[in-house]
Amino acid sequence: MLLRLLLSIPFVGQLLRVSWLLFWDGRVFPLLKILPLAAVIYFLSPIDLLRDFKLGIGQLDDVLVAGVLLTLFVVLSPRKIVTEHIHGRSDDNDKPEPINGKFRYVDED
Repeated sequence: MLLRLLLSIPFVGQLLRVSWLLFWDGRVFPLLKILPLAAVIYFLSPIDLLRDFKLGIGQLDDVLVAGVLLTLFVVLSPRKIVTEHIHGRSDDNDKPEPINGKFRYVDED
């Protein structure tokens, strides 16, 4: 129920999708990939900052901590790679384009 509600928020769905793609991207620094792993472990762990005494309220800290860790993972990842995954395209066109122009030889005599 809570997961379905969270996934209905567009930002959360995009955050999860981009985090997943970044996690499997080989260009992202491997040490950064500890952040999404920590988010999943904390979300599934029975150890919480707030006890789960009521359904919904107790899970709020799990969602907040996991959300902060995933957001931090996306923010610390290289901007170019994040943009590539958000827009769903590869920016292989980073090669400089030729400049059209005229030239002339100057006589050195």
